[in-house]
Amino acid sequence: MDIIHFSTKEILEMALRIEENGVEFYTQAGNASKSKKLKELFTFLAEEEKKHIIIFGEMDRSVKDDTKPDTLDPYLDETSLYLKALANSRVFTNKNEGKRLAGKVRNEEEVLQIAINMEKDSILFYYELHSAITNKDKAILGSIIEEEKKHLRKLIALQKNL
Repeated sequence: MDIIHFSTKEILEMALRIEENGVEFYTQAGNASKSKKLKELFTFLAEEEKKHIIIFGEMDRSVKDDTKPDTLDPYLDETSLYLKALANSRVFTNKNEGKRLAGKVRNEEEVLQIAINMEKDSILFYYELHSAITNKDKAILGSIIEEEKKHLRKLIALQKNL
């Protein structure tokens, strides 16, 4: 996919995949956690990701398939390569990647680090997508980025307290 040809629908499909992987990871991580505090956090984060899925689904139903960016970014080729690299990273590719990752971890610190990395990768991905969508959708994407940042702050605070 070339970013010049990303429609808002295509971006929302990628975002839905990211959130689905997040739900799967947080659910599996919560099930594997020995700490009540971590179980509660991962349950909360899985529920937040489910809310994002609903939001993205509503957005998807409200946009036309041919929505393109309003302006041309002079760095589109470079951004396209970067987005492709992110899309091929562990967070975005396989539907069952979250479950696989959660099954590999050995302890709570490792679970937290993977979750932090997933949130960071998602935030970076959404920031890069920001230049590839219409102005009317930027506010919605901005609020999703803020939600992801809240998740990241909670995970970092918990990591510091372990």
